[in-house]
Amino acid sequence: MSSAVAIKNRLQQWIDAAGLNYSRVADMAEVNVQTVRRIAKNRSDRVDLPVIQKICEAFEKPVSEFFYGEDE
Repeated sequence: MSSAVAIKNRLQQWIDAAGLNYSRVADMAEVNVQTVRRIAKNRSDRVDLPVIQKICEAFEKPVSEFFYGEDE
């Protein structure tokens, strides 16, 4: 039996690398700051694809780079 893999995202890494804060990212992506914070801290239990797309566009990154699997 294979072990479960946790799905994570790279938003916090992107924010740190760009020297930004949650408020600035929310402004750039035109989404709620609490949403940005929740996603960046991997505390979101659902995927809102339009929001993820806006965030990726704000960072000029493909959606395929946003998510990754991490062994639990």
